[in-house]
Amino acid sequence: MDRMLAARLHVPSRTLRLEEVPRPQPGPGEVLVKVAAAGVCLSDVHLIDGTLTPLLLEGDTVTLGHEVAGTIAEVGAGVTAWTEGQRVVLYAGETRGGVTYTRGVDYDGGWAEYALSSAAALTALPDGIPFEQGAIIPDAVSTPWGAVTVTGAVRPA
Repeated sequence: MDRMLAARLHVPSRTLRLEEVPRPQPGPGEVLVKVAAAGVCLSDVHLIDGTLTPLLLEGDTVTLGHEVAGTIAEVGAGVTAWTEGQRVVLYAGETRGGVTYTRGVDYDGGWAEYALSSAAALTALPDGIPFEQGAIIPDAVSTPWGAVTVTGAVRPA
């Protein structure tokens, strides 16, 4: 099995370690992304310092990072909307069974060489946008946008 490096948070001890782990394999409807850039959010810092605790994490270790951009390395069975080599941004979270899970908090994120995503939780990254800028779109751009348009319900006059 192929291996990769990942920054893994051991939640009980709040210890962050760079570890060699198995590279994920995409299942049906999933995409494996070779990470080109991953941001550091304040929530990542809070996970490390213990002021934020994952609520939906299975187990006690997680690869951090919910701000992620890269290129598609492999697609799982049934994935037709994406092909290898496409530039993408991964959504900061995914809905599973009606529950929203946060990437890098409740399941493995992008502080790794590769990240796994549902094919429905990606958006294309145009060639003119650097990976480093694209990586922040799922959080630093979408959070204020949601605050204004959803929570604040601001609409054009």
